[in-house]
Amino acid sequence: MIYAILMAGGMGTRLEVPEEKPLFKLHDKPLIKYVLDNLKSSIFIDEIVIAVSPNTCKTAKYLESLDEDLTILDTSGDDYLKDLSYILNYFEKKSKKDILLFINADLPFISTETIDYVLDYYLKNDKDALSVIVPVEVFENLGLNYSYEFNGCVPSGLNVLRSENIIQDETQLVLDLVELALNINTLLDSEIAEKLYYKYYV
Repeated sequence: MIYAILMAGGMGTRLEVPEEKPLFKLHDKPLIKYVLDNLKSSIFIDEIVIAVSPNTCKTAKYLESLDEDLTILDTSGDDYLKDLSYILNYFEKKSKKDILLFINADLPFISTETIDYVLDYYLKNDKDALSVIVPVEVFENLGLNYSYEFNGCVPSGLNVLRSENIIQDETQLVLDLVELALNINTLLDSEIAEKLYYKYYV
């Protein structure tokens, strides 16, 4: 089984808006709905699981209101790595052979084509884990800030792991794609995203 794990439990304090980050609207549509729609069109993904937390109670209610086949998983929302460990333990109890695609809820432009490309690349690779990274030049060309950089690349918020809570041998995939850099962390990010909206959605 290939599960998409949509991470939607963070506080999103950098965005500095009253609503929960996954429900923040880009062009009158919640960020999380863009990601959901693009995940649903994947040819590889068998099931979508959304990780929520006490930080995103309204997001959980919104997801429950959708007439869609979704699984909602409650996490602490205290820390990304803590939640990641909890999710891996949850799936490990079911099977150690499943594939988990982790994706952040603040990536509204990530396309189904990119999701499927990443999964296809992973399936053809012999490593247990895959992290997708983006050259810093993509961020700089757009005027986007980033919080972490290593060897000239920035984590995209898109990763693949086996369903085992162990240190996994990892490979990295560098993708020079604007859609992976446009994670909406601040109002400036959202302003840039609004300007690029029609390039991705018409």
